Amino acid sequence: MSSTSPLPKTTLVYKTTKEGLDIHIDAWAPKSSSPIGSDKRPAFVYFHGGGLVAGARDVWIPEWLFTRLTEKGYLFISADYRLIPPSTGYDIRDDVKDLWAYITNPSLKLSFPEGDEANKELQIDVDAIAVGGSSAGGYCAYLAAMHCKSPKPKALVEIYGLGGQIFSSFYLSPKTTAFTTQSLEWIDPSSPQYTPYQHPYPTPPATLSQSHPTYAGPDHPLGPTYPSNPRMQLAWLYLQQATLLDYITGSHSPSFSAQMRAAVGLPASAGTAASETVVASPSAQDAVVKAVESSFAGADAKAHFRELFPQFNITKGEWPPTVFLHGKEDTGLPVGDSEHMFRLLKAKDVPREMYRVEGEEHSFDYKEGVEDVWGPVFDAVVKFVDNHTLPEAKA
Repeated sequence: MSSTSPLPKTTLVYKTTKEGLDIHIDAWAPKSSSPIGSDKRPAFVYFHGGGLVAGARDVWIPEWLFTRLTEKGYLFISADYRLIPPSTGYDIRDDVKDLWAYITNPSLKLSFPEGDEANKELQIDVDAIAVGGSSAGGYCAYLAAMHCKSPKPKALVEIYGLGGQIFSSFYLSPKTTAFTTQSLEWIDPSSPQYTPYQHPYPTPPATLSQSHPTYAGPDHPLGPTYPSNPRMQLAWLYLQQATLLDYITGSHSPSFSAQMRAAVGLPASAGTAASETVVASPSAQDAVVKAVESSFAGADAKAHFRELFPQFNITKGEWPPTVFLHGKEDTGLPVGDSEHMFRLLKAKDVPREMYRVEGEEHSFDYKEGVEDVWGPVFDAVVKFVDNHTLPEAKA
């Protein structure tokens, strides 16, 4: 979505870190108004993608999601969060929790001086907030489901989300071939543009809550869309090295990923194609989870499971109704991640729907003409959100 939407927008600081870093949200007024006499609106909180290492609140917002929700009367909120490295999943968890505390504060008022009379100053209906995200933003939405309980999100939208099944070669096995999605080539970890971002760091990277995409331009040998911001390649580098979970957990020595790989018996190397992704057997997964409860990998692994990974935290009655949207040919994040979470939700009888999109890759919903092909699926995703966020209105 273009950051120049005609709808009125306000930008707010939702937290300031102890180092003095301001972290922001953008909030757009809805296109339609609530009944006269009410200034409260339902809200949708969106987390951007970028592999947890890049991106910002004002880029990579799906037009289909933004348009449908604002037309239905939702405030649309897009949030920044701290990026790895040097931040970790624990920092992102804290940002998500602090964001939730900020937007559910009953004294919060959102002023839109350019809005129509009905939308000049609005409040969030704290009992009608849904969350969602794309790719890495889906991981942030999972964190909201895990840690934001009072009130909890009414619905969760997972758009090819990260982190739904960590016991797979996608995360835990070093790669033998390059990723075909966005990275475009084998990434050389010794390249000077990437060494500053690899643990142990020559100098700790600056703490950031946004890193905008930039591209090489028409003269680059790999094409004009080759990323010139090195952060845009870091997630692919970490997945290539099977260290992404180390950066999320902050556990490098010993490597959390290497310990998990050995414990569940995944191969020492694997390809990047969906057909080459290996998932650990259910018995091996169960054995690791049980071992963590006693001595395996120490208290750190137990904390990581509890605090950072959604598959270990699904509880009936606490986990919000969830809808999944995922391309069946996704090489950037295996559709198996979403399928695994869907099965876990089914086992706990959590309301859920899943839309596996035939023939589509990662980030398919940003393509030109996508509405003509998948518009009815997008309608169904938003209908799920609306039905669970505002059930009284459907009665």
